[in-house]
Amino acid sequence: MKQILVALAVVFTFVACDKNETELKNRLQLSLDSCVLDNEHSYIEVKKLSGAGSLQVMSSDPDIADISYDEKNKNVFYIIGHRTGYTSITVIDADDNTTGADYAVKTIYVNVRESISYEEYSYQTVFMKKGDFRIFNLPFKFDKNDSIVGANDYIASVSANVALGNQLKVKALANGKTKFKICKGKIDIFTIYINVVNEYDLFIPESENNQLTFDLPFIVGVNGISVWRGSGQYTARVVDETIAVVESITLQNDHFNQQTNSAVVRVTPLKRGSTKLLVTDVITKQTASVNVVVH
Repeated sequence: MKQILVALAVVFTFVACDKNETELKNRLQLSLDSCVLDNEHSYIEVKKLSGAGSLQVMSSDPDIADISYDEKNKNVFYIIGHRTGYTSITVIDADDNTTGADYAVKTIYVNVRESISYEEYSYQTVFMKKGDFRIFNLPFKFDKNDSIVGANDYIASVSANVALGNQLKVKALANGKTKFKICKGKIDIFTIYINVVNEYDLFIPESENNQLTFDLPFIVGVNGISVWRGSGQYTARVVDETIAVVESITLQNDHFNQQTNSAVVRVTPLKRGSTKLLVTDVITKQTASVNVVVH
């Protein structure tokens, strides 16, 4: 009888241990229970160390600090600071294997001790030839808390760091389109789109150059159109040269981030009438037309 009791005690001990281990494994545990955020540390990563189900995370005041989920790991999320103040993050671990009645709740206390600034900059689009290596200017200095997201793929390789300041290095690897973002913490502040081509396509923006209009006698005013992009070798002619003629084609000193062989085509009006200015890229054989109207 005594031996049976001992055996039952051992079995009970094993069962109790297994139950305790299961409960410990299913108990919600997070990597932290409080944090302080500022401009130097604008966000913090939180990991679920243990728990039975999927996480549901809510901020009591998103204006002070809000939440961003990790796209690759469902057990990781980020607390992102914004406005000065205190808030709390509620984390619910719902056990998907239950009827919904069983869940665990944890609270993370957040102190944002200074207002965190996230400046936003207009996006840029750049064109590069395959195989080119160029340095571009950023509209800000790269900070130690900044990071590049989605930068290096088979189309282009991109690098920026504190030592480079407001400069960005780009290597064009293969034809195609790609983009990357620079983030402060987890917030996007700047996006750049990269187009890698064999040869720059002829581009005359219609919004600026859809028509050249002259009043005779022409003394002063706009007498040219801009070629924004192309091979750098252009010809131009006016269809009806009794109305106007091409005066000159001048290559421009490109804006630092837009080194795409820009040029200005200037026209001299001769008499009243309407015709077209034709610009041709000698290398790509592309042609663009602009209306010319002389009053």
